[in-house]
Amino acid sequence: MLQAEHISFSYRKKQVLRDVCFTAKEGDFVGIIGKNGCGKSTLLSILAGVRKPDSGAVSFLGTNLYTKSTVPAETIGYVPQLNPLLPELSVGDNLKLWLRDTSVANKEACASLYREMDLTGFLSVPVGKLSEGMKKRVSITSVLQNHPKLLILDEPSAALDLPCKEIIHNQLQAFTAKGGIVLFTTHEEAEFSLCTTLYILKDGVLQLADAAQDRHTLVQHF
Repeated sequence: MLQAEHISFSYRKKQVLRDVCFTAKEGDFVGIIGKNGCGKSTLLSILAGVRKPDSGAVSFLGTNLYTKSTVPAETIGYVPQLNPLLPELSVGDNLKLWLRDTSVANKEACASLYREMDLTGFLSVPVGKLSEGMKKRVSITSVLQNHPKLLILDEPSAALDLPCKEIIHNQLQAFTAKGGIVLFTTHEEAEFSLCTTLYILKDGVLQLADAAQDRHTLVQHF
């Protein structure tokens, strides 16, 4: 279980997050929506253990993330908006760089994942020559290959075409079906239906939303 308790954060005297609390259990697909600049990316970085809040705590599987210097890739897979790939390296070398388990069994599992993500034909291509959508797909694959229990994704479908979105959605649904937790931000109305829980972040406060509401109704809450 992921548990966030009373998370608050300020930046240059601006209160970005105010007493954010929520939980997510195995199999949950959690979406966070809100205006650009409302603090969604900041919240995800805190939940991933990358940034510390001014106050509050985040625990995953009973362990406080801020008591560790690093969070194992086998525990949390985090993909920020800006891709972490090295443009001069090939897709295959980037994936190897992020791979933690180099056993023969896992390499076979990775080969299967690369096929499912439709990356097999791009493994020798330098990342710098890829479209932004392809880079996003490689970034997501780089964390999936480590079999994390929690995925934290900042706008994973941004810049993706429809076939790529379907590939990513299928992978994320398969991930939660196996008991994993997905936590992501999105501006895509079509992705609301993927969520078991949907939140709106407004004025630093996280509010529970109804994913079944139409776009116009949800926007009124922004």
